[in-house]
Amino acid sequence: MGANRRLTARDLLESRRRDWPEAVTPAAQLMVRLLRLGHLAFANASGIMATHGLRFSEFEVLAALRGEPPPHELAPTDLYGALLISSGGLTKVLASLERRKLVARRAAGDDGRSKLARLTAKGRALAERAMAEVTSADAAFMARGLSPGELERLSALLERLLAAVEEA
Repeated sequence: MGANRRLTARDLLESRRRDWPEAVTPAAQLMVRLLRLGHLAFANASGIMATHGLRFSEFEVLAALRGEPPPHELAPTDLYGALLISSGGLTKVLASLERRKLVARRAAGDDGRSKLARLTAKGRALAERAMAEVTSADAAFMARGLSPGELERLSALLERLLAAVEEA
């Protein structure tokens, strides 16, 4: 194999079938494929975010805020819980977004220690432009291998699996 060739999920699974067949269960095959697909989708979306001057984590914060009803505001604990980001990581992301005037922060109540993050008009416009591009790219990405009906069935199956796993 060439030095620059990336292993595909198929390559990895074939190697395991040959050299470690007991590790190639249906669940393991699904996990390898899901993780590889997730990696490729993340790389695709990150490239789009870069064209907007955003890191993926910054886009996720803007999208989470945009997904809230007006005034598009959340407490940091709600943000890092929803985004699976540490509080320290979120603080850095919010500071970067605030410097660029994409979010504004204000004290939450009398405490003053916690600051609510609110999407600015500039942040909302950027989030909406970037989301339109990533949504379109995601559709093209998935259409490479699945028909619309297959995509719907796969989505329904994953929804069912996630609901069962998240419940447990």
